[in-house]
Amino acid sequence: MKFAYYPGCSARSTCAELNEATHRVAARLGLELVPLESATCTGARELRAIDPVKFYALNVRILALAERESLPLMTICNTCTLNLLDAHAAVCDDARLLQSVNEQLREEGLEYHRTTRISHFLWVLYEDIGEDKLRDLVVKPLKGLTVAAFYGCHITRPPARYGFVDSRNNVALERLATLLGCEPIDYSGRTECCGFHTAAHDERIAIKLTGQHILSAKENGAKTIVTPCPLCHTVLDSFQKEIESDLGQKLDVPVLHLPQLVGLALGLSPDELNIDRHMIKFGVDV
Repeated sequence: MKFAYYPGCSARSTCAELNEATHRVAARLGLELVPLESATCTGARELRAIDPVKFYALNVRILALAERESLPLMTICNTCTLNLLDAHAAVCDDARLLQSVNEQLREEGLEYHRTTRISHFLWVLYEDIGEDKLRDLVVKPLKGLTVAAFYGCHITRPPARYGFVDSRNNVALERLATLLGCEPIDYSGRTECCGFHTAAHDERIAIKLTGQHILSAKENGAKTIVTPCPLCHTVLDSFQKEIESDLGQKLDVPVLHLPQLVGLALGLSPDELNIDRHMIKFGVDV
């Protein structure tokens, strides 16, 4: 099973362990990932507000690179996923926009024909691997590990962008955790914003917002949090010490990237998954 692979910026820089873990887990799952070597940033959401046409051109270029390989595109970042889905929908709905973008892409011999299928790693697990095969690949069930799923915003909203995902009743991460042998816990904040996109302007907003999510997860029994988004991971993990200072209490809740949680159940070690790169140490015995 082959995918064009787009890790985005964070997984190649501040969250490099996510990219490395994804490659290791993909090998265990029988996925062949074809990197799009010249793919650039999707522009986050900020560029869209400043220059919508440039935003669409950046994203459609990535889609065109995958289309040239005749492959579906797999992402591992919520924001990148939404940006690419938005761009694909925009050029499908607006022939003039597609023409304008393609005029820019032709300068490097690219043209987009609106055929690329975009799939986040979470959806690949369900739609391409399947629960039955994934269950068969679990060699080390994560018994006793209570997990709080943190979806974040951009993998659930707006719901019209996301096939089987229902932004009012997400269950994909909890079902997956159960399949891996974990015990998923319920808590407030699981589908709320982490505040990452406010952090560049004022970190205090992200700190106060996410602090309540982590506190709720801990109070409801979570030993760890899992997220499918490196931007959410940055706030949940990297800001946790500042969050503790703001709350005036210790949290010490480790945060795993989605492929790391899957990888542990597939028999990969914490060292192989680079879990030691996180700010909050994963001291849970699995």
